[in-house]
Amino acid sequence: MVGYMTSLAEQPASCFSVASTVNLQTISTNHLKNKRVIVRVDFNVPIENGVIQDNSRIKNAFPTIKLLREAGAKIILISHLGKTTAPCAEQSLRILIDEVAREYGSNVAFIDDCLAENAASIINNSNAGDIILMENLRFHPEEEKCDMKFAKRLASLADLYVNEAFSVSHRKHASIWGIPQFLVSAFGISFKREVRTIDDFYNKAPSPKICIIGGAKLSTKIKLLKNLVKKVDKLIIGGKIVEAFLAFQGNSSFKLVDLGEFKEDVAEIIANARQRGCELIMPIDFSAMICENGVFHHAIVSSESDVATIFDIGPASIELFKRHIEKSKIVLWNGPVGLFEKAPFDRGTAAIAQLVAKLTRERKLLSIIGGGDTGFAMNKFNAAQDMTYVSTAGGAFLSYLEGSELPGIAAIPDPKKTPGR
Repeated sequence: MVGYMTSLAEQPASCFSVASTVNLQTISTNHLKNKRVIVRVDFNVPIENGVIQDNSRIKNAFPTIKLLREAGAKIILISHLGKTTAPCAEQSLRILIDEVAREYGSNVAFIDDCLAENAASIINNSNAGDIILMENLRFHPEEEKCDMKFAKRLASLADLYVNEAFSVSHRKHASIWGIPQFLVSAFGISFKREVRTIDDFYNKAPSPKICIIGGAKLSTKIKLLKNLVKKVDKLIIGGKIVEAFLAFQGNSSFKLVDLGEFKEDVAEIIANARQRGCELIMPIDFSAMICENGVFHHAIVSSESDVATIFDIGPASIELFKRHIEKSKIVLWNGPVGLFEKAPFDRGTAAIAQLVAKLTRERKLLSIIGGGDTGFAMNKFNAAQDMTYVSTAGGAFLSYLEGSELPGIAAIPDPKKTPGR
């Protein structure tokens, strides 16, 4: 991050004799030389027909791996891939060996079972700076069950634990919550940067600050919206989640939308926004499909149309959103504003992405992009490289924005050294 971002005070490294928190960047080479360091990374990358589609999460861990290699540590990488709970070739981390070796500039040894009997001897006999990748953690159901015996066995392979997997730190799994109970623990460099980015957005970012919240499922954004209206100056709501707000306000385009269990939540968000002085900005026109005489065709409709199936914001809404973004100092964006995967319903997300990228390049705006679909959209529209910060996290990014406690942070003790609010 640039501009307002500052680092927390660095603390001296703790002794390796007790379970505690250490700061990687203050540990001397002598402390790490030949130490076995187990690093929880998130290598859950998209793969199609055996080809990695996006290696951002592998790249994300590089600063930590580089530091450990230069310090002479023996690096043990652990991760999951996919949602499997049993061994299967399609979700084996073996497919990542060449990519990890290329990105990290090192040969990578592979252990085909994280509980293999020879795992300890392979690690112990490795050289300083070596990288060892272990097979998919989720091949063992004990991982997701947070089985502490499983966690202890993993911990027995190392002297130090590093969490460099912010993107899964909202999960109370053995490799996230369990291992730190048995080892000296540290946060990875990218992990700390991710947390500080969100913290500083809330606590240090210059005003006016604006959020863009989109996506398809209102249920996943309710807690976030409730928190944001207390923290930001303006809140743009797009995507399918805006339907509930426009329906609540009596917009005829959404008269058939069933607010159901969310009616009180929407009312609370609108009331709190008004009370806190947070301006809610919603679309005024839409890109839609209309059926006439049994034939569907694309049309731009007003926010009062009741004959359309809506998939994106319209040109007037794009211009409205742009005007508010241009007047802001920082933007945080989570969730596309339309069906960006399919033309012509990608125009809204593309236009906003290109504007935010342009203003960021010109140093007129700081931009924080949430993970998941939002990050994918930024890559699709060639905007990611210009943003101030693009998260590789999805659910964890959302949970932390909501103000929820993440097990991956709570597991590592000593609040003076733990990133967080």
